[in-house]
Amino acid sequence: MLLTEASQCYARGQIGFKSKELKSRQAGNSPQVIAYADKANERLRRRYYKMVLGKSKKHNVAKTAIARELACFMWGMMTDHIA
Repeated sequence: MLLTEASQCYARGQIGFKSKELKSRQAGNSPQVIAYADKANERLRRRYYKMVLGKSKKHNVAKTAIARELACFMWGMMTDHIA
């Protein structure tokens, strides 16, 4: 449920945009972790827009798919599979 709520954020905003608040939260993390998070953010946002606008998927279906992929990125970060 929480991942689905988090995936709703990918329905808003611009691809590649980082707010001042996000930059301040990322301060102190390693550049490798920040790059991994940015890569995940960009991929998930692009994927959401492609599903909704390009393939005519319903919003809820797209958000559920993004939530699943977000879980995969989180697993990768927890198990140090940052590439």
